[in-house]
Amino acid sequence: MNFREKARLQYFKIKKVKCPAFAKEPVIFNAKGFNHIFYKGARSERDFKDIQTRVRLLDRAVILLKKSGVVQEENEYRAESKGKIKEFKFWAFEGVIEDRRIKVVVRQIGEGRKHFWSVIPAWRSVRFSKKVKNYRNNPARY
Repeated sequence: MNFREKARLQYFKIKKVKCPAFAKEPVIFNAKGFNHIFYKGARSERDFKDIQTRVRLLDRAVILLKKSGVVQEENEYRAESKGKIKEFKFWAFEGVIEDRRIKVVVRQIGEGRKHFWSVIPAWRSVRFSKKVKNYRNNPARY
């Protein structure tokens, strides 16, 4: 079994996580989030070390989502896709899990379900470009 197949098994075993910040509404782990771990925007593949790091951090991402009661960043934007305007919303959770500083991003398209979008190690200070709302400057420790 190659790395991608092992990562797929690990990822899709998660299915969903209840997050206190969303009043226990589940965050779904679907194909969109899995593909984002492996690919950047226009389907260009990420560097293999970056992919390995993100896959290794998945377990910590689940812990952070289960414990996070506060959203650190919010962002939303609208984009045209296939002649229709879609609204995208993003929420970011920051924390230190098992002595590793991470940021987990959750995305929602329109009124759809919230789904895991990304896990970022030792993130840059400002990731989103528009309408950033920082609720806390310091990450939570769990």
